[in-house]
Amino acid sequence: MTTASRFFSRLAALCAVMVLAACASSGPQTPAISGTGVVSSIGETTETSAGKSAMTSVVGSLVGGALGSTIGGGTGQVIATTVGATAGSVAGANVAQRNAATVWDVSIRFDDGINRVVRVREMPNYRPGDKVRVVNGAVSLL
Repeated sequence: MTTASRFFSRLAALCAVMVLAACASSGPQTPAISGTGVVSSIGETTETSAGKSAMTSVVGSLVGGALGSTIGGGTGQVIATTVGATAGSVAGANVAQRNAATVWDVSIRFDDGINRVVRVREMPNYRPGDKVRVVNGAVSLL
């Protein structure tokens, strides 16, 4: 087996592991919560799809590695392939990061005394201390 063949088989195995790891992490989800309560805090964050982020990195790595493998021969070709795969992976991750969405995690103390966090995708029009109603994960002022 040539050095390039070993490299590509290892690269394929690494890509498979990355894709499987991305599929295993489902990310935070808001269940169908309903009730009334008082907003405790609101936190803004960005949300990316773990599967999409991993997939763009994998595709970028494969394209970069394929392009790098067309340069030179012998050790130079292996180096160009490695550099191409790394650069492609970084570029793919940057593309996924640009497609991230802003979300807000709203911490609410419900009337039953339980604190829950509801993730909303639109900028809240309420503040900590406001009384709110939650219906199937959607938060609105009372």
